[in-house]
Amino acid sequence: MVLFIATLYFTLLSWLAIKNFKTAVGLLICALPSYFIRFNIGPLPSCALEITFGSIFLVWLIKYSRADWVEIKNFYGRQKFLCLSVLAFFIFSILGIFTSSHHIQALGIWRAYFLEPILFFILLVGRRKEINSKDLIWFLSLSTISISVLAVVQKLTGHFFSPTLRQQDLSDLHGRVTSFFTSPNAIGLYVAPIIPLIVFGLKDNKRKNIYRLVLLLAVVAIILSFSEGSWVALAVGALLALYLNSQRKAVLGILVLGFLAVATVAPLRQNLMLQNQSGHNRLVLWSYTWNYLIKSPSNFVWGAGIKEWFDRVQKPVNDFTKIEPLLFPHNTFLNFWSEIGLFGMISFVLIYIFAAKESIKKFQDNKIFGSAVLCMLVVFIVHGMVDVPYFKNDLSFLWWVMAAIIFI
Repeated sequence: MVLFIATLYFTLLSWLAIKNFKTAVGLLICALPSYFIRFNIGPLPSCALEITFGSIFLVWLIKYSRADWVEIKNFYGRQKFLCLSVLAFFIFSILGIFTSSHHIQALGIWRAYFLEPILFFILLVGRRKEINSKDLIWFLSLSTISISVLAVVQKLTGHFFSPTLRQQDLSDLHGRVTSFFTSPNAIGLYVAPIIPLIVFGLKDNKRKNIYRLVLLLAVVAIILSFSEGSWVALAVGALLALYLNSQRKAVLGILVLGFLAVATVAPLRQNLMLQNQSGHNRLVLWSYTWNYLIKSPSNFVWGAGIKEWFDRVQKPVNDFTKIEPLLFPHNTFLNFWSEIGLFGMISFVLIYIFAAKESIKKFQDNKIFGSAVLCMLVVFIVHGMVDVPYFKNDLSFLWWVMAAIIFI
């Protein structure tokens, strides 16, 4: 029965992609959170997101890739160093499979977090004349609606949480919402970087009212999640937006008030200075990771390998009465370093730098659009200092869609 439904879904999506490729891509982006719909096709694990991507990519490969190759080559000519950085990132991600002792599981994670999202980025580069940045912003904005609506419903009813959450997990949430996910922070990790893009969308007169509603829902969902990392990231992004749009007195005033608030309000100071329990746990996780990396030259260069951080880094030294079992060290740089090695982490940093430089160029040509993508990057990296903004099916695709918005 599962095979029949998966085959039917794949066939219908393929037909849609043949008839209207842009709509199919939009559906894929709106369906990024659907990775939680998991099933097996025979012995092979899969999910709805993977089936959606597979159908659309297959149609592109057969129908469009040959014609789009010219556009991809032209893109390489304009962005040679970016493309080389992406290639390096891809190669070192492959090495992360062999560094791992769980080769089969690591291969599955690599496919979901690296292979498929990068192929999607290449597809978007090739189709840039049909699907532009404004289209991608629209699709990403729509993708937040289901997440936000479910978060609000959870708060109002106390029900409809992920079935993988146990009763004890629900009690530990203390009123926070998770939407489709198993962690409240996952809402902020997905929605927060998109908020600057939604704000940019408000200048679209035809869709202004929809963007307003989407923005309201997104902000409410992040508030209800009590994701402090996303709150801080959005605050920094908002300050950057004010600064870029010549509101420097307002920025200075807010910074002074913020400094006074941090100096006088103890809970706020403890949160920002990582002096609360959550912050202390992150400092411990970072120390575990750093100690592992410097333990040997091999660890320093190759990291722990894909899907190895818990077994090789946390498990041997952790007190599980104080910190729960985790999969990553909750810091963008250490996440990449431990999973795909030093050079994998450096290649991602280079991609981020090229994205920032391109965003600055966009700002010089179009102040509003440039501000939006710069703030998007800032929200991503600020939240990523204390969390995992890439290593999840939807978040890895999200990063490469954001990159496409900047570069195409």
